[in-house]
Amino acid sequence: MANLGNFPPSGDYAFPYRDLVRTQVLVTGGRGTLGKALCRGFASLGAKVWSLDMSAIQSEDEQNPQIQQRMADVRNRDSLMQVQQEIAATEGLDVLINAHGLQIRSDFAGCDEDTWMTLTDINLNGVYRSCQVFGEPMRKRGGAIVNIGSVNGVMVSGKGTPYGVQKAAISHMTKVMAVEWAPLVRVNAIAPTAIPSGMTKDLFSNPDYVLTKTNSIPLKRTGTEEDIVHAVMFLASSASGLVTGHTLMMDGGLSLV
Repeated sequence: MANLGNFPPSGDYAFPYRDLVRTQVLVTGGRGTLGKALCRGFASLGAKVWSLDMSAIQSEDEQNPQIQQRMADVRNRDSLMQVQQEIAATEGLDVLINAHGLQIRSDFAGCDEDTWMTLTDINLNGVYRSCQVFGEPMRKRGGAIVNIGSVNGVMVSGKGTPYGVQKAAISHMTKVMAVEWAPLVRVNAIAPTAIPSGMTKDLFSNPDYVLTKTNSIPLKRTGTEEDIVHAVMFLASSASGLVTGHTLMMDGGLSLV
């Protein structure tokens, strides 16, 4: 069992993620752009990774023996429980990363109820179900949970209102869980700015958007997959052993201006 919950970090500053080696990590949305990057990143450390996604498993998804591909839908508790039964037959999870999500761009007034409920069931309720199914067993063995939020949960975005509201709720859920599930489970989140991904390909295909977005960020760049993976590894490892209930802003200073 890895010491990823209520444990101080080691003095191994050259390799702060050493305690993630041979851990078991589960990533929801594991076949999305960021989910794949997270799965590859943790697998590269020697972790056994469970990649969950509602999309079909392709042959190229099964090339890494460190990554176990499973079909599951965060809207369906039973499908999550089937995977948990498999995990329960092993030593159990050490890290849970909720990286699934859906974006349908709309302002508040223009968002119809079906769209609102669909987004809420995936972006918010899906994290709730995932944490209950996969995170609850960690309360006895210890572990770390990292939720993927968004800068839209902190700042108002005119065409990302439903998504932003749900991501704001994720930040508060993270705080609630951090208190209720202490001392053995740490729960944190990240709130990145726009990252090139399947969810944002329509935006990043527009040069005007890229220029405007980049110029609006004090650090003058958007994020990358590597930014996300490094931040999640930090929050999952004992290098952040005194950090819980925190949403790490990864927006290049955007929310400050």
